[in-house]
Amino acid sequence: MRKKINLQRWLPSLIAAVSLVGSASLSQAQSAITYNFPSDLQGWGSLGGGGTYSWNATGGSTGGGCMQVVFDGTLAGADVVEIDPGVTLPATLNEAQYLSVSVRMKIDPSSGTTGPSGSGGYGNLQAVFRDASSSWNSIWYGTLYTAASAGYVTYTFVITPPYNSAEKTLQFQLQGNATTGYSAPVTVYIDNVTITPVPNPWVFDAFTSDTSGNYVEQGWTGVTEASSLNTSQDAGGGYTPTGALEINTELPIAAQWASWAQSWVEETAVGLGDISRFNYLECDVKVDTSLSTLYSDGTDYGAFTIAVRDAWGTGASGPYACTPNSIPLTATAFGNTWQHLKLVLPSSGAGGNPITNSPGFDIELVGNYMGPVVLYVDNIELTKLVTKPAITGLLPGTPGGLKMNVDADGTANNNDQEGISSPAGANAGTNFFWINQTPATYSFSLTNFPSPAAAPSFDAHVYLCNGDSITAFASDFGYNQTYSGAPYNMVDYLGMHVQNGTSGGVVAILDWKTNAPNSNAGNTIQFVFPTMASANGTWALNFTDNTHGNITAPDNSVNSFTLPDFSSDPNYTANFTPATSMIEFGVFKNGQSANNNMGCIFTQVLVTNNVNGVMFDDNFAGPGPTANYAWQITEYYQDGANRTQWQPYGTAWWLEWGLSGSGYGVQSVSSLTGTWGSAGVTYTYTDTTGTNIFGAIPAASLPAGNAAFFRLSK
Repeated sequence: MRKKINLQRWLPSLIAAVSLVGSASLSQAQSAITYNFPSDLQGWGSLGGGGTYSWNATGGSTGGGCMQVVFDGTLAGADVVEIDPGVTLPATLNEAQYLSVSVRMKIDPSSGTTGPSGSGGYGNLQAVFRDASSSWNSIWYGTLYTAASAGYVTYTFVITPPYNSAEKTLQFQLQGNATTGYSAPVTVYIDNVTITPVPNPWVFDAFTSDTSGNYVEQGWTGVTEASSLNTSQDAGGGYTPTGALEINTELPIAAQWASWAQSWVEETAVGLGDISRFNYLECDVKVDTSLSTLYSDGTDYGAFTIAVRDAWGTGASGPYACTPNSIPLTATAFGNTWQHLKLVLPSSGAGGNPITNSPGFDIELVGNYMGPVVLYVDNIELTKLVTKPAITGLLPGTPGGLKMNVDADGTANNNDQEGISSPAGANAGTNFFWINQTPATYSFSLTNFPSPAAAPSFDAHVYLCNGDSITAFASDFGYNQTYSGAPYNMVDYLGMHVQNGTSGGVVAILDWKTNAPNSNAGNTIQFVFPTMASANGTWALNFTDNTHGNITAPDNSVNSFTLPDFSSDPNYTANFTPATSMIEFGVFKNGQSANNNMGCIFTQVLVTNNVNGVMFDDNFAGPGPTANYAWQITEYYQDGANRTQWQPYGTAWWLEWGLSGSGYGVQSVSSLTGTWGSAGVTYTYTDTTGTNIFGAIPAASLPAGNAAFFRLSK
């Protein structure tokens, strides 16, 4: 049983009447990526080969939907002996953060087989990750035989080094013999595709059911004895249905000391992969005394150990790299009583190298047997040490809204921009420009904008971009919707910038270009506010008709401008009246390394015109940046990362942790002799360095009185 732990450590009070107790982190592990085909194919389709793809509403492993692929493997056409079902992942995937890929798959029993006289079964299966360069990172499984047509089988592919940090697609490849083809068409059902993050613990097998996939999938095989699932035995742990692996060592020994015997079962169908990710192999063990005979010394039932295989060693399956040997299964400790074993994993394998591609392991029982031994094993799991993360700071709360920061890359990326763009669905059929739609307004409200002295030329902006003309120019409008530097790529563009002056004050700039792809805007109108101490407040770009408008500043000044009559000049037909367009809000380093890691908070954006009314009016009350509109996060092409963070309103304090962790909660109390309760922390985020975690403490959840203490508990 794992104990509840309160990690307690005093830190100096950072602010009067507020103290911290404890250390931990609220950062969440990577989430599993799952495709269970509830109502459609969820973006899956062919990434090669042949076949017809469709959604089957009732063919899934639990009676729901699944993906169905039918292909004629009888060599009646090109590529008929191979299918490559795949999907573009929701975000670029870093393999180092994920443990495995699994898929539930079934072959229709009427399907043909491949190879001479069906020797190739239903063909060979592999899982493949591919990055933007179409790399081929294959994880092999092998041939699918008759079990594949008897019902759904779970196939697990453990990810091993070298890890690719930018995988873009996942696919499976099922391939028959190219010479003989299949004896008949093949129908494949695919369900429950899951990409699993590296867990702690990794519950390798809890032996819940040999029909659910756990027992069959893990491939337990008796070598010198019978191994089976026993559903009447269970070590606990909360896994249902109950069950344990029964190892029945039946070695007939004629007389004491007649021979020395070794017995084992092995698991190699699903490998351990990179065991350097883990520190221990743990399991629960019990001996059935009513069916077992004591070892020759009369005190135990032999020595229990686990041998980890190293795929890169010599021999058919590599040398063993064993965990500690000779754990005696004494009658006193293990006789009809479950005991939990924690075995240290080997730090190296063949040649002293880390074991990064282990194909599996053996459970061994060694001794001078006097008769049979019946052993039960349950809850096999791999675990890793967890470094206790430390609380590193308590910071004042910040205003709610969208916090946007540029990168901190020194002089390597002086033109970094970050921000958001209007929803893709709206962009596909909306003209966001002002011509023939006045009055029109585009505004944003800023707070926590850095001072001119601290961040000269630092920029906040709104961009209007023509989707029609960039598409006609054979450029990708979809890509530019999530690219923060889109104005350079655009053929037609207009925007408003608010910038710190280089010698104090603030500057507002209106700029535009027409018929000018791959260039900066060459037309500008500038308004200078030399006495303005900061750019905080609301800035609005207003159009009163096609050629006239103004910029209103936080000081309530109205600064008028006149533009060319684009709508009447044939040289500019449709430059600013497109059928597709987008709006971007964001921040810009603007060529200044002094602006590294600078940012501000957008507390409201507004877009309205006379034809469409209010299109966007968002104060980012949340939760999250997309609570009101499906804003798209925009990033720069260099040093790409999401540097736009939603921040909740009403935050009194931010707690900071230096290391990631999971499963901890924040508690607070007004006195250390009082009763601890929840501090109301429901929102955390990771800063742009990827190492500092911040949790928001709501003002409404602060303890009563003028003092507060915080700790993290598990």
